[in-house]
Amino acid sequence: MKINKIVIAIAASITFSGTVLGGNPDRAGGAGGTQLLINPFGRSAGTMGSNTAYLRGSEAMQFNVGGLGFTPTMEIMASTVVYLQGTGVNLSNASLAVPMGETGENVLGISVSAMQFGDINITSQSQPDGTLGTYTPQFLNLGFAYARKFSNSIAAGILVRYVTEGLSNVTASGLCFDMGVQYQTALNPKNKIKKEDFRFGMSVRNLGSDLNYTGSGLSLKTNIPTTGGGSATRTTYFAGENFNLPALVNIGVAYDIRLDKNENTYYHRLTPSGNFNYNAFAANMAIMGIEYSFKEMFMVRGGYGYQGTNTGAEFNTQYYGYSGGFSVQMPITKDGMNLGIDYAYAPTRVFNGIHNVTLRITLGSKKN
Repeated sequence: MKINKIVIAIAASITFSGTVLGGNPDRAGGAGGTQLLINPFGRSAGTMGSNTAYLRGSEAMQFNVGGLGFTPTMEIMASTVVYLQGTGVNLSNASLAVPMGETGENVLGISVSAMQFGDINITSQSQPDGTLGTYTPQFLNLGFAYARKFSNSIAAGILVRYVTEGLSNVTASGLCFDMGVQYQTALNPKNKIKKEDFRFGMSVRNLGSDLNYTGSGLSLKTNIPTTGGGSATRTTYFAGENFNLPALVNIGVAYDIRLDKNENTYYHRLTPSGNFNYNAFAANMAIMGIEYSFKEMFMVRGGYGYQGTNTGAEFNTQYYGYSGGFSVQMPITKDGMNLGIDYAYAPTRVFNGIHNVTLRITLGSKKN
């Protein structure tokens, strides 16, 4: 009963948040910190983020931290995103998930993401040709997560993320948090072969205080004439306007279908999935995805998302709405270490699309 009350409380708070944050396309472009919405992971990028209900491991910290609770072994991930190829913008991520204790019911996670923009020429009103040197913006997100597996069916988690962005002399920083819960049909321990599973997930993301830019870069020095015929230097400071973070709620479902004709094998899995996003600063988005897996060693997937006006002449996202990708995973040691590579691609209306590449290493034998 205690477990059920905890999960019901989390789900209720997420549902309430979804009602409050219902889609608002009139506020599109009004949020800051939108790098929080860029997905660094290849698996979920391949389904357009429709796998909220069955994300596991380090990757769960992006869309549904509740899935972190189902992480069976220690997992290390490193990923890179070529964002809008041709702009020179890249996103790098490193993540770690560690099950704790003998049964691994408690899982800790850490995730670090940073954007690279390259060197940008410094210009001024008097020197517009860019001869003053270069500067590089700094965008960094650091997340700490805790998740718990309450039973074979239910897991929930929370993540606290530190967000900072800006230049050397102008920065904005703050804290936000995510909450998530996942449910899957419980397995019968007497069954040797895993049967079809229904999965459900809910999460609320990027809830936190407003950010505000501060620093010496928001000041202006001017020379003011004095009564004695000289001049005096005065410094004027400009106050930065507060801006919200891009809060949203994910609600997802998925269903694992075993395609094997032989009841004693489980080589072929097909998982259709769906996700609905309540966005506080954009139109709501409905996403459908599908993933095929052979022995959990080779996977191919695709996804399509519809967001109000993103398919007509007027649109509010850079995506066409579809994506695809694949994964290859194999054992590299006898004691259970596995190496996996995920890739995803999403075409965009401008530039040459988005590429995601992820390297994952899982260590040791399974704890849950």
